[in-house]
Amino acid sequence: MFSAVTADGKLIQLAGSYSKEKAAELRKKRWFCPVCKSELDIKLGREKLPHFAHKKSRLCPGESEPESEYHLEGKRQLFLWLKTQGCSVSLEPYLTSAGQRPDLTAESGEERLAFEFQCANLSADSLKSRTAGLKNAGYRPVWIIGAKRLKRLAAQFFRLSAFHWQFFEVHSFSSLLFYCPDARSFYRLNSITPFYTGYSYAGLTAIPLHKANLKDICHPEGRHSVRLPSWGRAVAGFRNKSERFLSEDAGLIRRLFYERHQVAFPFLPSEVFIPVSAGFVFASPVFVWQGHLYLRIAELSKKGAPIRLSGMVHDLRQKIRRKEIRMRYGSQDSLIGMAVKQYADFLCLQDFLREIENEVYMPSSQRKLPQTAEELRRRDLLFFGE
Repeated sequence: MFSAVTADGKLIQLAGSYSKEKAAELRKKRWFCPVCKSELDIKLGREKLPHFAHKKSRLCPGESEPESEYHLEGKRQLFLWLKTQGCSVSLEPYLTSAGQRPDLTAESGEERLAFEFQCANLSADSLKSRTAGLKNAGYRPVWIIGAKRLKRLAAQFFRLSAFHWQFFEVHSFSSLLFYCPDARSFYRLNSITPFYTGYSYAGLTAIPLHKANLKDICHPEGRHSVRLPSWGRAVAGFRNKSERFLSEDAGLIRRLFYERHQVAFPFLPSEVFIPVSAGFVFASPVFVWQGHLYLRIAELSKKGAPIRLSGMVHDLRQKIRRKEIRMRYGSQDSLIGMAVKQYADFLCLQDFLREIENEVYMPSSQRKLPQTAEELRRRDLLFFGE
């Protein structure tokens, strides 16, 4: 932490560097926590940023977790950046009504913002509790993740864990924001679309700190579309993958396609790999939840029966209740319906389905599943090519 008070109650913040003489002067004084009033140690070494720390035996209600050098430096940079944005900025203020001390607060016009630079692990319950506390105190929370937690696996694919997805929910399923104090840059992930568990497509935007403005960071533009060729390369990677460990839900889809259509797992149809924006609601791989929809569509098509959107949503919910499809965010009926609608719209765009009346579909033609690798490659190219 950078903030402390003197014995006479004067607030001091260590957000800069200090000469040997100034450091020696600071060490002579006694420093106290602005929240719990206990005495603090002052850290003024050459390697680490100047900061205060509680005695090891002391618990403070304003201290949520230990702070690394990376966290301290990021917080310091964000504090200095906010001061350039014309905001009224406070460093580590204790919000009595929330019982919390965010890293930073800023007032811009009528908007009150609370910034948290999160580098350590954080449980979903703690995130929800702290977010609610800040909102109840009259602040809009802005969660910024330490960029050390941003793991790129391919050109536009990233490893996202439950840690990341909880922030995605807090940000209203719009984007994830990261900051790297070493590079002095923000990074935003947009259009986040899961493929496998832990393997998600996303558009990455880098915003150098000296070019960033408050609107870019706190009020980003809407979603961008998925680049289909990049997604298609992930589909090709799936098809070329050798022996693999399968989760229970993926194993079920493999068995159902083989039993009903004699289709081997690497030959799953292109229609079960559609990148839809609401697909993040499912924790199961994209080919699992879409695979169940495809099998249902094929069953109705064989009978010559209409394919109703409401029926597809109902079938999907039943499979969710039977745990044949895993959800990421619990009960999200509106998002499930949105994902299924987006899936049907894409199939109409590809002339696989046609909408005969509102949210009622029929197959455009009786298409056979590809019989060879070359036929499947051409089908993938039709769906995901330039």
